Amino acid sequence: LRAQFPGRKIVFSLGRLVGYKGYAHLVEAAGYLPDDYVVVIGGEGPLRNELEAQIDGAGLQDKVRLIGYLDSDTAHNWFAACDLYVMSSVWKTEAFGIVQIEAMSCGKPVVATRIPESGVSWVNEDGISGLNVTPGNARELADAILQITSNNCIFASYSENARKRYLNNFTFEKMIRNATNKYNKI
Repeated sequence: LRAQFPGRKIVFSLGRLVGYKGYAHLVEAAGYLPDDYVVVIGGEGPLRNELEAQIDGAGLQDKVRLIGYLDSDTAHNWFAACDLYVMSSVWKTEAFGIVQIEAMSCGKPVVATRIPESGVSWVNEDGISGLNVTPGNARELADAILQITSNNCIFASYSENARKRYLNNFTFEKMIRNATNKYNKI
């Protein structure tokens, strides 16, 4: 997958192409990124045509790719191939964001949003496993992507911390143990 974008940093996102996912803001953010970045969005949904029109209208055809539905194995391959994962969601309909955990399990830093009354920014610990930004702010998305990826030492630290956060909090065994402990306290 990396061979499709030689010499470029791959920013990956995955989900249904619906309003609460905030993909219009991620597409806009791509316009602020240097040409050696590509944003790859996996998933299908009712906003596909609208997003394609936005990409074409902004002249971002070489910087944003909508790659459609991904089966589980292909999605995992994209998580492994990308440099960074972005969760651009804007509404609390996005309650948790398991895709962030999938990215962290592969040691990928995450840029997510601080959605009020949502667990998204708890999953991605700001300044540790990645950065959390204001929902709907394309410039902040782009700045956070650049902040994480522009320096190899900083990038390596976020990558290592993302993997550690996954191992310390989100493995199947840890999540079962934590849930069991909560039930046992009732």
